[in-house]
Amino acid sequence: MFEPVSRQEIARYLGYKGHAPDSRTEGLMEECLRELEAAASPRQVSCRVPVRLEGETVRLGGLPGESRSLARHLQGCPEAFLFAATLGPGVAQPLRRYGRTQGSKAAVLQAASAAAAEYWCDRCQEELAAGLPSGFSLRSRFSPGYGDLPLAFQRPLLEFLQASRRIGVGLTGSLLMIPSKSVSAIIGIRCGEAEKAETCAGCGSIDCPYRREKKEGD
Repeated sequence: MFEPVSRQEIARYLGYKGHAPDSRTEGLMEECLRELEAAASPRQVSCRVPVRLEGETVRLGGLPGESRSLARHLQGCPEAFLFAATLGPGVAQPLRRYGRTQGSKAAVLQAASAAAAEYWCDRCQEELAAGLPSGFSLRSRFSPGYGDLPLAFQRPLLEFLQASRRIGVGLTGSLLMIPSKSVSAIIGIRCGEAEKAETCAGCGSIDCPYRREKKEGD
């Protein structure tokens, strides 16, 4: 399943900018993807809800939130999907094991699992988009913690989706998702053609080390 995961994305998570990883790192990438294939049990859950915007208040079905950036992101979206996905609990075991014994491989596995989680979310989003009527498309994922949408919004979002019961995803007291390679998001349904995919598009964090470089013409 993870064979198509972008090696360039893994390198980006590792901090490579402007040059390719060395052959040893490339070999570790392939090893880690094979181990992820064996350890992961990807799951997802979603719910389609109406969107109502009232200034900076966003109402997603029965779920209200306050966020100027999310309201801006959902302009022109009469509906949205509330969404959560995970690679499953099995990924944590090799992450812990290599964290204790092989630091370099642990770093590559962290990067590979982050890229694999994004790949899994992209696949799920493609399936959601395929079920839309003609003339509608999806906006990019917008997760709690992006822009001014509080990270704490994850809790009501996951509760609304019954994510703990349905796919085994929950939160720690400090709002870390468990299992760790999990994602929650709001995905706007818009009238019109699909936009260019850009998972960093709505994020207000300009200091993130994983942020994609904006290319000329974007």
